[in-house]
Amino acid sequence: MTSLSPASVGRLLALLSTSALSTPAIAADFGWDLIADLSGTTSSAAAISADGSVVVGTITTPDPMGNPMAAVTSGFRWTSASGTTSAVVAPFGWTSISLTDVSADGSVYVGNVFGGSPVQAYRTSITDGTQDFLGFLPGGTSSRATGVSGDGNIVAGWGGSAAGNRAFRWIYDPVSRTGTLNALPTLSGRGAVTNGISRDGRVIVGALQDASFLPEAAYWVEGSAPVTLGYLTGGNQSTARAASADGSVIVGMAGTFSGQNAFRWTAATGMVELGKLGSFNSEALDVSADGAIVVGRTGRSGGGSSGFRWTETTGMITVDDWLRQSGVTLASDITSDANGLSADGKTVVGVLRNGKAYVARGASTDPSVPSGPSAGIIAVEDYMQSFNGLPRHVFVPQQVADLAMNGANSSPMFHRLAAGERALWATGDLGAVTNDFGTGPTGTGEIGFAHAPTDEVTLRLALGTSYSKADLDLGGFSRVQGSYVLPEVSMALSPRVFATLTGFASIGDLTMRRAYLNGTGTDVSEGEADTRTLGFRARLDWLDAFVVQNVAFTPYASFTHLTTKTNGYEETGGSFPARFDETKGSSNTVRLGLDARLQLTQAVSLISRAEVAHRFENQAANTTGEIIGFSAFDLSGAPIEQNWLRGGIGLQTKSGPFEGQLMFNASSEADGSYWLSASTRVVF
Repeated sequence: MTSLSPASVGRLLALLSTSALSTPAIAADFGWDLIADLSGTTSSAAAISADGSVVVGTITTPDPMGNPMAAVTSGFRWTSASGTTSAVVAPFGWTSISLTDVSADGSVYVGNVFGGSPVQAYRTSITDGTQDFLGFLPGGTSSRATGVSGDGNIVAGWGGSAAGNRAFRWIYDPVSRTGTLNALPTLSGRGAVTNGISRDGRVIVGALQDASFLPEAAYWVEGSAPVTLGYLTGGNQSTARAASADGSVIVGMAGTFSGQNAFRWTAATGMVELGKLGSFNSEALDVSADGAIVVGRTGRSGGGSSGFRWTETTGMITVDDWLRQSGVTLASDITSDANGLSADGKTVVGVLRNGKAYVARGASTDPSVPSGPSAGIIAVEDYMQSFNGLPRHVFVPQQVADLAMNGANSSPMFHRLAAGERALWATGDLGAVTNDFGTGPTGTGEIGFAHAPTDEVTLRLALGTSYSKADLDLGGFSRVQGSYVLPEVSMALSPRVFATLTGFASIGDLTMRRAYLNGTGTDVSEGEADTRTLGFRARLDWLDAFVVQNVAFTPYASFTHLTTKTNGYEETGGSFPARFDETKGSSNTVRLGLDARLQLTQAVSLISRAEVAHRFENQAANTTGEIIGFSAFDLSGAPIEQNWLRGGIGLQTKSGPFEGQLMFNASSEADGSYWLSASTRVVF
C-alpha cells in the first residue's frame, strides 16, 4: 500500500467506503460523476498516485433486474486536474475490469480483467497509449496484478502455474514497448501471492505458502531469493500488507496464541507484535514513509473494532484517543478502522462505526512548523454537506443585484418627468428569502437624481447600498453587503411606448461562516471575499395600452443581464478550513408582465403587478478550491429554478410636488421570497 501525501488524502476519502458514496449529491461534489444512482452500486479506491493527482479503483453496478450474476464491474480513474472521473471499461472480449494500483504520476494503472477467459493481469499507459495483457506463468491459466512501480514500468502480481500459485514481476521496455513476465523465485516449491510493490520497483511484499499450506509473510528484492519474515510467538501464519517508502519497514498481520495481531518488521528487530486493544484481533494496514507510524484495525471488547495508530513512544492507541490527546472532543469512540496514512503520519483515513468515511488530523508536535489548522476528525459525507448548503458565491450577489434592478426600480413609468423637470428620490426594498435552514433578510436602499431634458427623455442616476444574509446548517451563515451605482435612461418610442435602459455596477463583501461537525462537537471556519457585479436591463413599457372597467393596464417586457465575480479567499479558524478559488458567473433573465392601475381618488391609485420570468441558465457556476492540506474540490453549481411567477399589490400617491409608491411583492423563485418596495420623490 502506498502512503498518502497530505494533499492527496481527501481525494481518496469519498471512495474509501460504500457508504461514503451512497449519496449522489456528495459523489457529484467530489467529481465521482460515474457512480450511478442505482441502488446497490458500490465502489472502492485501490490506490492513489504519489503526487496525489490520480485515484483509481473499481465500481460495481448491480443488474437492474436483480440478477447478481449480471452485475457489471468497471474501473475508474479520477484526476484532480479536472475533478472528474473517467470510466475504465473492460477491453473488447472481456466483461469486467478492476483496477488495483497506479504509478507515481498517475499515467499508468494496473488491474485485472474478467469474463473473456480466466482472470488476467492488465496494464495501461495513458502516455504511451499502450494496453498490455500481462499473460500467464508457464502452465498457468490466470494472473493478477497487485501493484506497479512509481515509473509504471514494473508490475507485481501473482498467478497460477504448472507448479501452483507463484509471484511474478512484469517488466516493460519503453523502447520496444513490450513487456516480459518473470516468475519470482520461491522456497521449496511454495506457493506465493503478492500484495504490493515499492515505489522504485525493487521490493515486492506478500506471503509464501509454508509446508502446512499456511501463509508466511515475505518480500522479494530484485535478483534475490524471497525472504520470509517468520511468525509471532505462538503463531503459525502471517501476511505482509504494506511497506515504508524504501521497503525497510514492513507491516501486516500474524497469528499468535490469542488470535491475529498487527506486526511491524525490520531487519534489525525482526517481527515485532504491536499488540491489540482488548482480546480481539488486530491488523496493520498502512505505514508512514519513514516506517515510524503504523495504522490499522483492532477488535474491541463488547464487539466492533477501532482504528489504531501506533508509534514506538505511544504504543498502540485508538485513533480516537490520539485525537483526544490533540484536543479533540469525543464523548465516545467513533472510528471502526484506519485504512490509510499520510506520508508524514499526521493524517489518518478510514471508516467510522456508522459506516461513513472519515479523515482525522492530529496536532503538530514540530515547533518549527508554522501553526495551521487544528486537530480534528470529520465524516466526509457530513463535512461535504457543509459545502452543499453554501449559497454558491455568484448566486447570492446576483440575487441582490436583481432585487435592486427589478424591485423598487421595476416601475420606470413612475419615474417619468416632463421637459425641464428635475426630481430627487429615495427608494428601497426590504424583504426575506427562504432556504432549507430558515428565512434570512435582504434589502436595498438608494437615493438619486433625475432630469428630463425633453418630454421624450428622462435621465436618472442612483447610488445605493444592499444587504443579504442567509442562515446555513449548524449556525453558519452567508452575508453579502455592498454599494452600487444605477444609471438609467427612459425614451419615448411613440406617445405611449417607452424604452428604458438601466445599468448596474456594484462592489461588495461576502462573509461566509461555515459550520461542520468535528468529532462530537461543532467547528467553524470563516472567510471573506470581495464581489463585483456588472449588468444592464432593457425594458419596453406600453403605457395604458388598454382600459377595462376603469383599470388601466400597462404590459411590459424586459431582459436583464448580470455578471458577477467573487474573489478567491481562504478560511480561517476551525480544524478543516477550505480555500475557495475565484468564481465567475452570469445570469440572463426575460420577464413578461402586466401592470394595472385603478384611480381611487385624485391623489391615490391602487396598483398591482403580475409577472412571469424565465432565466436561461439552469445551474450556477461551479465552486472550486481545496480543503486545506487534503483535497481539491469542484462543487457543482447550485441548480437554478428557471421559471417563476411574481405578484405585487400597492398604492401610488401624489400631493403637489411629492409622489410616492408602496408595493408588496411575492415570488415563487427558489424556496420563495417576499419584499416591500417603497419609493418617494419630490419633483421641481
